[in-house]
Amino acid sequence: MEEEKQEKLPIDARLLSEAVIELNISRRSVGLYPSDHSITKESINRAYELLKKLFELRNSITLGIAKDILVIDEYTLDKKNPVFLEFALSLHEKGIASITFYSGLETEELISLHELITMRDGPTGKAFLERAEKKGLRHIRLDIIDLSKFNFMQEVFKPAGLETKLWEDYIYGLFEGKLADAEADAVIINIPPEEVAMFINSHVTEDTTGEAYDRVISTYLRRKGGIRSNKEIFEKFMSLISSLTPELKSEFLKRAFCQPRLDVEEIERTFAELKEEDIHKLFEAFKERSLSIPEGLLNVVAKLTEIRADSRVSSYLTGKGSSVIDDIEFDESILKLLGENYDAFVGEQYKKDLETMLKGIKVADVLMAESLRQECQEKTVDSTFSDTMLELLESDCVNDEAYLNLLTKFSELSNIFLETGRFSELCDIYNTLYSHSLTGRFKVQASGMIDYFYRSEQFISRLIDSFKLWGRYDREGSVKLARLLKQHLINPLLNTLSEEKDSSIRKYLLYLFSTIGSDVVPEAVRRLSDNRWYVVRNMLYILREAGGRKYLKQHLIQIKRLAEDKNEKICVEAVKTLLEIDSRIASSYLKQYLRSKNPELRQQAVMLSSVYKVRDVVPYLIDLLEKKDLFGTESYYKIPVVRALGDIGDSSAIDHLIKLYNSKSLLYKGVLDELKLEIFRNLQNYPQDAIMPLLELGIKSKNGEIKSISESLLSKIIAHRDKGNA
Repeated sequence: MEEEKQEKLPIDARLLSEAVIELNISRRSVGLYPSDHSITKESINRAYELLKKLFELRNSITLGIAKDILVIDEYTLDKKNPVFLEFALSLHEKGIASITFYSGLETEELISLHELITMRDGPTGKAFLERAEKKGLRHIRLDIIDLSKFNFMQEVFKPAGLETKLWEDYIYGLFEGKLADAEADAVIINIPPEEVAMFINSHVTEDTTGEAYDRVISTYLRRKGGIRSNKEIFEKFMSLISSLTPELKSEFLKRAFCQPRLDVEEIERTFAELKEEDIHKLFEAFKERSLSIPEGLLNVVAKLTEIRADSRVSSYLTGKGSSVIDDIEFDESILKLLGENYDAFVGEQYKKDLETMLKGIKVADVLMAESLRQECQEKTVDSTFSDTMLELLESDCVNDEAYLNLLTKFSELSNIFLETGRFSELCDIYNTLYSHSLTGRFKVQASGMIDYFYRSEQFISRLIDSFKLWGRYDREGSVKLARLLKQHLINPLLNTLSEEKDSSIRKYLLYLFSTIGSDVVPEAVRRLSDNRWYVVRNMLYILREAGGRKYLKQHLIQIKRLAEDKNEKICVEAVKTLLEIDSRIASSYLKQYLRSKNPELRQQAVMLSSVYKVRDVVPYLIDLLEKKDLFGTESYYKIPVVRALGDIGDSSAIDHLIKLYNSKSLLYKGVLDELKLEIFRNLQNYPQDAIMPLLELGIKSKNGEIKSISESLLSKIIAHRDKGNA
C-alpha cells in the first residue's frame, strides 16, 4: 500500500545546491585532468563529502533532468543558476532523464561517471547506460530519456540499417508524427537547426505530406510557453530555413506565414521581440524565392514595429518588393512603373499620410500597453479591489448597510482567493475583520463574518483542499493563514494527513504542522494510540518538530512505550524523539537495537548514533565492527559503523580500528580494503594524539588515498603543535 512506503526526509536545500555545484566542478576536473591528479582528487572529494552529508538525511538522492533544469522531489532548482543549467545539459546531452546517488557511494564511482559524461563522442542513451553498468557504478542509477514518447511500430520507426543518434530519433518522431507526448517536441529546440534541416533535406520524399512541414513549423513558431525567448526561437527557425534546399525553403516559408494557418496572436508575440534586422532577414528570404509576402504577415509587422520608415522595410510595405500597396494589389508592370516614377505618381500629402501610417506604434506606447495589460489582469484587479474595500472598512463614512454590503463582497472575494491559492490576501481580510470584531461600532457584524464564514466547516474543508493544491507554491502565505485559523484547522488537517496518499502532499502538511506551534500537541498525543503505524510515526514527528523539549518531557512515558513497539519504523521515530529529550534515555534503546537480529533496525540505530553522536553506544558499535563475518554478509554494515565511530570521535575506538587495519582476509580482501580506507576517511573528529599510531601506519600504506590522507592529517597536526609551541 502507498501509505506503507517510508516517507523521504526533507532535504537541506543549501547542502544540495553545494553538492550539485561540486559535482559540476568535479565533472569539469575529470574532463581536464587525469583521475590521479591532485586537482581532480580534491574536487571529487569535496563532492563526495557533500553527498555523504546528504546521505545522513536520506539514503538516496535523485536528480531529475528536464532539458536544462534540475528537479528533486517536487522542487525545481534555481533555473537561473548557470552551474545547475550546465550540469543538467551535460547529462541531458547523454540522453539521461534522471540520476540517483545511493548511500555507500565511492569516489571511484564518481570519477567513472564523470569520465563517461566528459568522453568526447561518447555513448548516449541506452549505450551510455550499458557502458555505466560495465564501469560498475553500484551506487549510481541512471535512467535514460524514455523513447516510449514515440508512437511507432518497430519496423517503420526508422529505415532498416540506419544508425541514428538520439536526437535524430526525436526529429524523425516529430517529422513523421510519431511523438506521443506533446512536450517531447521541445527537445528539437535544443538541437542545432542546421542539423534539423540536414535531416529534413535527406528524408523528404514524394510521399511527404504538408502536415509534416506544419509539425516542424509549430515546434518553432507556435510553441506555448517554454523557457527560451521568442527571438531566440525565431532565430533558430530562420537558421533552419536558410539550411533547407530551395524547394523546401519555399514550402516552409509559404506554410509558416499563410492564412488561415497563421496564428496572428502567436506571431505578434514573437515579432514584438524582434529587431529590424530580423524582419528584414525574413523579407529577404521571401524575395530570394520570388514569393509574395502574405498580407497577414504584413499586417502584423505594420502593427508592431516602429521602424517602418526605414527604406529596407518600407520598400516592401509601399510596393517595392511586394504586390501590395495600401491594400490594393498591382501586377508587376504597374509595380515597375511606380518604382521608377514614384515621386511623379504620389503626391506630397499622400507621402506624409503614408509615412505616418508606417511609423506604427512607438516603443513607449508598447511598453505602456504592456504595463496596462499587467495591471488589468484579473489577479491584480481582485487584489486592488480587496485593498480598496479594506480601506473603506476603516472609513468613518461607512454605515451599517454599506458595511454589510462590503462583507458580502469580501465573502465573494475570499472564495476567489481560496480557489486560486492566494493565502496572503485571505490573511489581510481576516486580520482586518478580526480587529473590527474586538472593538468598534461594527463589532457584531465582523464577529459574525468570522464565526459563520471563516471558521465554518465548509470554509475549513475548502481551505485544506486549497492547501493541498496550492500550499507548496506559497508556503509563507499558507503558514500565516494556518496560524490564524489553527484552533479550527488542526483536527481536520490531521485527519487529512492520516488519509492522504500523495507523499509530496504529506510532506507539505508535516511542514505546515511544524510551523503551527505547540497548539497541535494535545491532538497529536491523542492520536499516538492510532492503530495505523504511519499515523503514529507522523504524530511523533509533529511532537518533535512542533512541541519542543518541554512538551516532549510531559509525554515521556508514552514515547518510551512506543520505542518498544513491534513496528521498527515507530521504534526508530520514537528513539529519534527521545534523543531530542535526553541522549542517555535514548541510548538504552539504541543499545538494544544494535544487538537486534534485524539488520534494518541495526542500520537505523547506527545512523542515529552517528547523527546524534551518542558516546554511550561506542562499545556496542565496536562489537559490531569486530563481529565475525564468515560469509561476508556483515561487511556492508561495517562501513556505516566506521563512519558512526568517526562522527562520535571517541578515542576508545582507536585500538580496535588499528586491529581492524592490521587484519587480513583471503576471501574478502576487496571488502576489507574498502573498510580500511573508510577508517582513514573518518579520522577528523578523534583527538589528534589518539590517531597518531594509525597515521604512522597509513603513511606506509600501498593504498594511495590512505597514504595521502595520513600525510595531510600529520602535516596539520605538526603545524598545529608548532603554532602552539610558538
